[in-house]
Amino acid sequence: MTGHVAVVTDSAASLPPALAAKWGIRVVPLHVIVEGEARLEGEEITSEEVLQVLSSGAAATTSQPSVAQFEQAFGDAARDGADHVVAILISGKMSGTVNGAEAAASAVDVQVTVIDSGTLAMGTGFAALAAAAVARRGGAVDDVVAAARGVCDSASVTFTVDTLEFLRRGGRVSPAIAAVGKVLGVRPVLEMDRGEVAMIERVRSTHRARAAVLARAERAVARMANPAAAVMVLGEGEYGDEAARALEARHPHLAMLVRTPVSAVLATHTGPGTLAAVVVDLPEGIA
Repeated sequence: MTGHVAVVTDSAASLPPALAAKWGIRVVPLHVIVEGEARLEGEEITSEEVLQVLSSGAAATTSQPSVAQFEQAFGDAARDGADHVVAILISGKMSGTVNGAEAAASAVDVQVTVIDSGTLAMGTGFAALAAAAVARRGGAVDDVVAAARGVCDSASVTFTVDTLEFLRRGGRVSPAIAAVGKVLGVRPVLEMDRGEVAMIERVRSTHRARAAVLARAERAVARMANPAAAVMVLGEGEYGDEAARALEARHPHLAMLVRTPVSAVLATHTGPGTLAAVVVDLPEGIA
């Protein structure tokens, strides 16, 4: 196949492998570093293994993909016949991944458009799916980019964690937000706002925090023309399944419902007890 647009994303998009394969999306892995050893997310370490690491008290950090990893992904797309690559990546305010992709784009022989999604998790993943669907229909580069950006702009990403300590360690929240984590019994409700994590509510129990996350997801569904949703957890898979089933039962018109774990890199920063709900407005024709 020649003359097509290829779509690339990063592993923090938390895109289930089956969906990535179905839509021909290349996924470039970030790294989880455990006790000084770097492991490729999704290939050499899973979110469940990160949970075990964090529970044991071992040190874990993360790092962005190398420029060489992006050069490889872009080059592979070109060798498969792409004449343009659209890379849809985690918010530049949360990771240097966009910078690495831009450096790689200047070093390869194929045209590359790098999109800072301004979001993360399935907010980015759904944008990659939308882009890939338009590309598969033969859409021009501008159409593929517009589809991705439209989904990114619509994304509602809300989540809660048992403790803000892991986000604080990684510098992913402001000192003011991190201080809330020291208040006994308080559970934060967080969302992505203009590429960064913002606290939108404080409640007094895990149950209330989770209920608030799902309630906000339902309100987001109600205001979108063609809503798709994802429910993501770290551990507690049974609870995640129940939450997804409840959301689907109340909103059977969803264009897509994805139940997937929080990615290993995101898990490193959010810690045990994470629940996230992502809602986007998808273009028609994606399932």
